[in-house]
Amino acid sequence: MWKNIEKCLITNRLRCAFFSFPLLILLLSFHIARHSFACFALANKVSMETIAKMLGHSDIRTTKIYTKVLDTTVSKEMETMKNKFAI
Repeated sequence: MWKNIEKCLITNRLRCAFFSFPLLILLLSFHIARHSFACFALANKVSMETIAKMLGHSDIRTTKIYTKVLDTTVSKEMETMKNKFAI
């Protein structure tokens, strides 16, 4: 009797792991896509308030977590500043 219960529990654990993994990948991909979208929008001069609306955030602090300033954006901004101050 105990062998059948043990076999059933192992089978249930494997089934749970098998069906949970694709769901985890899907959720993780969705989360990464939101971060990528926010960074891409910010790099293309979309305002933080607009990005917050697009992502459905009510607090802009949440959007700031999603967005990261890219190194290329910093380089472009520095070049713009350099050109403005050039004599």
